Amino acid sequence: MSQIKHTNKKILEIAANTITINTHSHHRDDSFFINFNLDKLLENTYISWCGVVFDKSVESRKNYIDKVRFKSYYVWLQKALKEIYGFSEDLSAQNWDYYSSIISTYYKDNSWHKRILQNNCKYEKIILDTYWDPGSNNNDPVLFSPAFRINPLFFGYSKDAFDHNENNVFKLYNRKFHDIDEYIFFVRNLIKEKIKSGCVAIKNALAYDRALDFDKSSKDDAQKVFKKSKSDITDDDIRLFQDYVFDEICKLAADINVPVQCHTGMGRIEKTNALNLLNVIKSNPDTKFILFHGSFPWTDDMPGLMHAYPNVYFDLCWLPILSPTAAEYTLNQIIEIGTSDKIFWGCDTWTSEESFGARIALNNVLASVLSQKIERKYFGINDAEYLIKKILYENPKEMYNLT
Repeated sequence: MSQIKHTNKKILEIAANTITINTHSHHRDDSFFINFNLDKLLENTYISWCGVVFDKSVESRKNYIDKVRFKSYYVWLQKALKEIYGFSEDLSAQNWDYYSSIISTYYKDNSWHKRILQNNCKYEKIILDTYWDPGSNNNDPVLFSPAFRINPLFFGYSKDAFDHNENNVFKLYNRKFHDIDEYIFFVRNLIKEKIKSGCVAIKNALAYDRALDFDKSSKDDAQKVFKKSKSDITDDDIRLFQDYVFDEICKLAADINVPVQCHTGMGRIEKTNALNLLNVIKSNPDTKFILFHGSFPWTDDMPGLMHAYPNVYFDLCWLPILSPTAAEYTLNQIIEIGTSDKIFWGCDTWTSEESFGARIALNNVLASVLSQKIERKYFGINDAEYLIKKILYENPKEMYNLT
């Protein structure tokens, strides 16, 4: 075995056995996993985003596998299923029902999905983003610490305005507001209450609703939406309202020392790359901005922002299963440009099997990047082990004040 292969294997083992704090997940609660099988699993993975559907016929299952089998999402899920359940063959149209029956059998134990998270994934704690119920911990505060998703708060200008998850403050909290002062008072108190009740971060996923080019907005500008009828509110009025609300939330986050997680890249695509957050990052130097997903596909934004602004942090979540090639490229840059305390990782998945697939993908990314660094004498094996522990455990424990 060549030296680099030996080093790669050793780092894989170190990463796979490191107890981990998973910084971003949409994991579903116990009830979701009742009558769980292969079909339900596949329908609730990122593979489903490509729009290839299947039914119970052999032809449709074969067509599905033929079309998606080279997607990174599918590759890592397949590896996870084989390791969790001991399957010797890859999924096929012929063994589909066998796969499904084995999975269903294990899920007769409703704790099975958590056993995968704890035993296979090695998670000590998961920071949970329940966009369907912002701030929830799935009734399990030991395993889950919630992030409070603030997307609905950007749509408080009208009871008929909803974020991409069909939420707004009127629907969630049964409140009405007469002016911007009353609204900001409500927003600040709500966030404080959520943090007091156990939330450890503020989550902004607005890249699925609008561009990330937040700019300065005055209270008078934000007030305009409360003075107009629904039909008279313009896109510019909405933008100014949302810009003001986010700036106020960022100021509050600094005051109470809670990080702001921001989805960057993808989403609506247009103006969702991380560099669009430049104005709000510059305007709030005491706020900790944890930028998700490496701003993919604009990954070069991340190291640039981290180099220029000490309040910017990098979370590798989603990127290893989305594109391990992009993850390796970006992590290489972040190691060289950032500091060791500013790197994190979360699975960003709904199910345990896909979460383990994301973990396997991450382990491979770490092994590839760090073994190359060792081969090129950038640092040694002990440094690689130090970085793995920082990324997977020590950094999130400190950032999110987890005890």
